[in-house]
Amino acid sequence: MISPSPTQQPPAPPAPERAPGSTPIRRRTGETPAARFFKALLRPIFKVLYYVINGIRTHKLLTLLAIILLIASISTTMKLTTGEFPYGIGTDPFNFNTNGGSGGDHIKNWLYDLRDGNATAMSLIQQEMIMSQPPDVATLISQYSQTQGHVSWRSINVIGTYNESDTTTETFVEVDISSKGPGGSVTGIMIWHFTSLSGRILTIDLVGGAPRAPLQ
Repeated sequence: MISPSPTQQPPAPPAPERAPGSTPIRRRTGETPAARFFKALLRPIFKVLYYVINGIRTHKLLTLLAIILLIASISTTMKLTTGEFPYGIGTDPFNFNTNGGSGGDHIKNWLYDLRDGNATAMSLIQQEMIMSQPPDVATLISQYSQTQGHVSWRSINVIGTYNESDTTTETFVEVDISSKGPGGSVTGIMIWHFTSLSGRILTIDLVGGAPRAPLQ
């Protein structure tokens, strides 16, 4: 008879099966009371967005018309209340306020035409001036315009308007300019002096004859 080897061990009995439900089931994050609370708050918002997007997709023309009417109504309301359109549309980037009856409109137009290098417009304005020696348009444009003088007009500010005893009006306007050079940006200040009478310009002078550098 063959007997088992004394060194061979009998097989170990199988491990008992774990009873179902012995391991606790962890609740998912989305099922917590706080998560359900926020879901309840956000669900109506997402529903509204869903219906709005579907409505835009199915009624594109009506949606575009509604947007145009909304923008038009906002622009009209802002124009009536503040005098300006939204985002600065149609407004002047510079601060120029003077009495138009004392030649302010001509002064403003002349300066802006100088800035833009509009020789024709400057000449037309100077034809209406009562001056013995009007400034040379071509020279001024070549030196101080943004198109030919290679300078940037940073700001235009009316320093003051003064009424004289002879019924003339003296207006002083400051123009801040800058120019880029090899060593960096260079800034300057121009002071323009206008004498006007009954809405027409008599004389135009650049104070000092040239721009000056700001004091450091």
